[in-house]
Amino acid sequence: MSNTSHCALCGTPCPPRYRPPAPEISPDLDLRPGEPTRSTLSKWVQTCQGCGAVAPDLGQLPPDSVAIVESEAYLDLHARPDTATPFLRYAMICREGDRAGAYLQAAWAADDAEDAEAAVHYRREAAVNWGEPDGVESALRLIDLMRRAGLLKAAEECCGVIAGDAMDERAEAILAFQRARIADGDTGRHLMSSALRPPARMPHVAHGKAKSPPGFFGRLFK
Repeated sequence: MSNTSHCALCGTPCPPRYRPPAPEISPDLDLRPGEPTRSTLSKWVQTCQGCGAVAPDLGQLPPDSVAIVESEAYLDLHARPDTATPFLRYAMICREGDRAGAYLQAAWAADDAEDAEAAVHYRREAAVNWGEPDGVESALRLIDLMRRAGLLKAAEECCGVIAGDAMDERAEAILAFQRARIADGDTGRHLMSSALRPPARMPHVAHGKAKSPPGFFGRLFK
Protein backbone atom coordinates (compact mmCIF):
# COMPACT_ATOMS: atom_id res chain seq x y z
CA MET A 1 0.00 0.00 0.00
CA SER A 2 1.39 3.41 -1.00
CA ASN A 3 2.10 6.00 1.66
CA THR A 4 1.55 8.81 -0.84
CA SER A 5 -1.70 10.61 -1.57
CA HIS A 6 -2.43 13.28 -4.17
CA CYS A 7 -3.89 16.76 -3.83
CA ALA A 8 -7.47 16.71 -5.08
CA LEU A 9 -7.03 20.16 -6.63
CA CYS A 10 -3.77 19.88 -8.59
CA GLY A 11 -2.68 16.23 -8.35
CA THR A 12 0.62 16.98 -6.61
CA PRO A 13 1.82 14.02 -4.48
CA CYS A 14 1.41 14.64 -0.76
CA PRO A 15 1.63 12.64 2.47
CA PRO A 16 -1.49 10.86 3.73
CA ARG A 17 -3.44 12.43 6.57
CA TYR A 18 -1.40 12.68 9.77
CA ARG A 19 -2.44 10.42 12.61
CA PRO A 20 -1.26 11.87 15.93
CA PRO A 21 -0.34 9.68 18.90
CA ALA A 22 -2.99 9.12 21.54
CA PRO A 23 -2.97 11.63 24.42
CA GLU A 24 -1.73 10.41 27.76
CA ILE A 25 -2.81 13.30 29.98
CA SER A 26 -5.98 15.33 30.46
CA PRO A 27 -7.13 17.72 27.71
CA ASP A 28 -7.89 21.38 28.21
CA LEU A 29 -11.50 22.39 28.84
CA ASP A 30 -11.81 23.27 25.13
CA LEU A 31 -10.75 19.66 24.43
CA ARG A 32 -7.31 20.44 23.10
CA PRO A 33 -5.70 17.05 23.73
CA GLY A 34 -2.88 16.55 26.20
CA GLU A 35 0.62 15.38 25.43
CA PRO A 36 2.05 13.83 23.39
CA THR A 37 -0.77 14.78 20.96
CA ARG A 38 -0.65 18.44 21.93
CA SER A 39 2.84 19.04 20.56
CA THR A 40 1.96 17.68 17.11
CA LEU A 41 -0.46 20.55 16.31
CA SER A 42 1.56 21.82 13.36
CA LYS A 43 1.15 18.45 11.62
CA TRP A 44 -2.66 18.39 11.82
CA VAL A 45 -2.96 20.23 8.51
CA GLN A 46 -0.70 19.91 5.48
CA THR A 47 0.08 22.41 2.73
CA CYS A 48 0.18 21.30 -0.90
CA GLN A 49 3.56 22.06 -2.48
CA GLY A 50 1.87 22.50 -5.84
CA CYS A 51 -1.12 24.80 -5.36
CA GLY A 52 -0.82 25.88 -1.72
CA ALA A 53 -4.09 24.33 -0.57
CA VAL A 54 -4.26 23.53 3.15
CA ALA A 55 -6.28 20.75 4.77
CA PRO A 56 -5.93 17.81 7.15
CA ASP A 57 -6.33 15.57 4.08
CA LEU A 58 -5.45 17.21 0.77
CA GLY A 59 -6.84 14.25 -1.10
CA GLN A 60 -10.37 15.00 0.15
CA LEU A 61 -10.67 18.66 -0.83
CA PRO A 62 -13.79 19.55 -2.86
CA PRO A 63 -13.02 20.69 -6.45
CA ASP A 64 -14.66 24.09 -5.92
CA SER A 65 -11.85 24.95 -3.48
CA VAL A 66 -9.67 25.93 -6.45
CA ALA A 67 -11.23 29.39 -6.69
CA ILE A 68 -10.53 30.02 -3.00
CA VAL A 69 -6.94 28.79 -3.15
CA GLU A 70 -6.24 31.00 -6.16
CA SER A 71 -7.92 34.07 -4.65
CA GLU A 72 -5.96 37.16 -3.62
CA ALA A 73 -7.36 36.97 -0.08
CA TYR A 74 -6.05 33.43 0.35
CA LEU A 75 -2.63 34.10 -1.18
CA ASP A 76 -2.15 37.30 0.83
CA LEU A 77 -3.14 35.73 4.14
CA HIS A 78 -0.21 35.86 6.55
CA ALA A 79 -1.34 35.45 10.14
CA ARG A 80 0.17 36.36 13.46
CA PRO A 81 1.86 34.16 14.54
CA ASP A 82 3.07 32.47 11.35
CA THR A 83 2.12 29.07 12.76
CA ALA A 84 -1.56 30.09 12.71
CA THR A 85 -1.54 30.81 8.97
CA PRO A 86 -2.22 27.22 7.76
CA PHE A 87 -5.22 26.89 10.07
CA LEU A 88 -6.68 30.20 8.90
CA ARG A 89 -6.19 29.21 5.27
CA TYR A 90 -7.96 25.95 6.00
CA ALA A 91 -10.77 27.96 7.61
CA MET A 92 -11.26 29.70 4.26
CA ILE A 93 -11.47 26.39 2.41
CA CYS A 94 -13.33 24.05 4.75
CA ARG A 95 -17.05 23.46 5.08
CA GLU A 96 -18.96 25.87 7.29
CA GLY A 97 -19.39 23.24 10.00
CA ASP A 98 -15.60 22.77 10.29
CA ARG A 99 -14.65 26.46 10.27
CA ALA A 100 -14.93 26.99 14.03
CA GLY A 101 -12.54 24.10 14.64
CA ALA A 102 -9.97 25.60 12.27
CA TYR A 103 -10.14 28.96 14.08
CA LEU A 104 -9.81 27.21 17.43
CA GLN A 105 -6.68 25.42 16.23
CA ALA A 106 -5.31 28.77 15.08
CA ALA A 107 -5.89 29.99 18.64
CA TRP A 108 -3.96 26.98 19.97
CA ALA A 109 -1.08 27.87 17.64
CA ALA A 110 -1.17 31.42 19.02
CA ASP A 111 -1.18 30.03 22.57
CA ASP A 112 1.97 28.06 21.80
CA ALA A 113 3.61 31.20 20.40
CA GLU A 114 2.59 33.12 23.54
CA ASP A 115 0.63 35.62 21.44
CA ALA A 116 -2.32 36.21 23.76
CA GLU A 117 -3.90 38.95 21.64
CA ALA A 118 -4.01 36.77 18.53
CA ALA A 119 -5.33 33.81 20.54
CA VAL A 120 -8.22 35.93 21.84
CA HIS A 121 -9.03 37.12 18.32
CA TYR A 122 -9.10 33.60 16.86
CA ARG A 123 -11.21 32.32 19.75
CA ARG A 124 -13.74 35.03 19.06
CA GLU A 125 -13.81 34.03 15.40
CA ALA A 126 -14.30 30.41 16.44
CA ALA A 127 -17.19 31.40 18.72
CA VAL A 128 -18.87 33.44 15.96
CA ASN A 129 -18.62 30.44 13.61
CA TRP A 130 -19.63 27.83 16.20
CA GLY A 131 -23.31 27.77 15.33
CA GLU A 132 -25.99 26.18 17.45
CA PRO A 133 -24.36 23.62 19.80
CA ASP A 134 -25.54 20.09 18.99
CA GLY A 135 -25.40 18.92 22.60
CA VAL A 136 -23.98 19.57 26.03
CA GLU A 137 -20.35 18.86 25.05
CA SER A 138 -20.49 21.36 22.21
CA ALA A 139 -22.08 23.97 24.48
CA LEU A 140 -19.42 23.47 27.17
CA ARG A 141 -16.66 23.92 24.62
CA LEU A 142 -18.32 27.12 23.40
CA ILE A 143 -18.49 28.39 26.98
CA ASP A 144 -14.75 27.81 27.38
CA LEU A 145 -14.07 29.53 24.05
CA MET A 146 -15.97 32.62 25.13
CA ARG A 147 -14.51 32.67 28.63
CA ARG A 148 -10.96 32.51 27.29
CA ALA A 149 -11.82 35.17 24.70
CA GLY A 150 -12.93 37.50 27.50
CA LEU A 151 -16.61 37.28 26.51
CA LEU A 152 -17.58 36.61 30.11
CA LYS A 153 -21.15 37.89 29.96
CA ALA A 154 -21.93 35.78 26.90
CA ALA A 155 -20.25 32.76 28.50
CA GLU A 156 -22.36 33.10 31.64
CA GLU A 157 -25.52 33.46 29.54
CA CYS A 158 -24.62 30.19 27.82
CA CYS A 159 -24.13 28.56 31.20
CA GLY A 160 -27.60 29.68 32.22
CA VAL A 161 -29.13 28.29 29.03
CA ILE A 162 -27.74 24.77 29.43
CA ALA A 163 -28.05 24.64 33.24
CA GLY A 164 -31.49 23.08 32.93
CA ASP A 165 -30.49 20.54 30.28
CA ALA A 166 -30.12 16.86 31.04
CA MET A 167 -26.45 16.20 31.68
CA ASP A 168 -24.36 13.66 33.52
CA GLU A 169 -22.33 14.26 36.67
CA ARG A 170 -19.16 15.09 34.76
CA ALA A 171 -20.84 17.72 32.64
CA GLU A 172 -22.46 19.25 35.71
CA ALA A 173 -19.05 19.44 37.41
CA ILE A 174 -17.50 21.13 34.36
CA LEU A 175 -20.36 23.61 34.14
CA ALA A 176 -19.99 24.51 37.84
CA PHE A 177 -16.23 24.90 37.38
CA GLN A 178 -16.72 27.18 34.38
CA ARG A 179 -19.24 29.36 36.22
CA ALA A 180 -16.82 29.80 39.10
CA ARG A 181 -14.04 30.80 36.71
CA ILE A 182 -16.32 33.25 34.93
CA ALA A 183 -17.39 34.81 38.23
CA ASP A 184 -13.70 35.30 39.08
CA GLY A 185 -12.99 36.91 35.69
CA ASP A 186 -10.58 34.08 34.92
CA THR A 187 -9.74 33.85 31.20
CA GLY A 188 -6.86 31.40 31.54
CA ARG A 189 -6.26 27.82 30.44
CA HIS A 190 -7.53 25.00 32.64
CA LEU A 191 -7.30 21.22 32.29
CA MET A 192 -10.38 19.05 32.21
CA SER A 193 -8.99 17.16 35.20
CA SER A 194 -9.13 20.37 37.24
CA ALA A 195 -12.89 20.51 36.79
CA LEU A 196 -13.54 16.86 37.61
CA ARG A 197 -13.24 15.20 40.97
CA PRO A 198 -10.52 12.53 40.91
CA PRO A 199 -10.21 10.06 39.46
CA ALA A 200 -10.83 11.63 36.04
CA ARG A 201 -10.51 8.38 34.12
CA MET A 202 -11.97 9.64 30.87
CA PRO A 203 -10.73 13.17 30.14
CA HIS A 204 -13.62 14.32 28.03
CA VAL A 205 -17.19 15.48 28.40
CA ALA A 206 -19.94 12.96 27.74
CA HIS A 207 -22.21 13.89 24.86
CA GLY A 208 -25.57 15.27 25.96
CA LYS A 209 -28.89 14.57 24.32
CA ALA A 210 -30.80 17.71 25.21
CA LYS A 211 -30.43 20.83 23.12
CA SER A 212 -30.63 24.48 24.03
CA PRO A 213 -33.48 26.74 22.88
CA PRO A 214 -33.25 27.34 19.10
CA GLY A 215 -31.52 30.48 17.97
CA PHE A 216 -30.02 31.59 21.28
CA PHE A 217 -26.38 31.06 20.36
CA GLY A 218 -26.89 32.67 16.98
CA ARG A 219 -28.13 35.85 18.70
CA LEU A 220 -25.18 36.16 21.07
CA PHE A 221 -22.88 37.66 18.44
CA LYS A 222 -25.29 39.83 16.45
